[in-house]
Amino acid sequence: INRFDYDGDYGTVLNRFLIQAAIDHPLTVHGTGGQTRAFIHIQDSVRCIELALADAPKAGERVKIFNQMT
Repeated sequence: INRFDYDGDYGTVLNRFLIQAAIDHPLTVHGTGGQTRAFIHIQDSVRCIELALADAPKAGERVKIFNQMT
């Protein structure tokens, strides 16, 4: 099931801003507002998917969790 997290722990700033804009709530900025985040290049995202598909778990094996940022 897909989730649409908009909280401060799991939600992205974009999700939070969308919810706040939809309910006409002022956009909240945490800290100084000068934080930056790493953006993942589309080629790196595709490569991650390729690696996951190439090493897919066999039937009955546990699912492997991949984190593109680390």
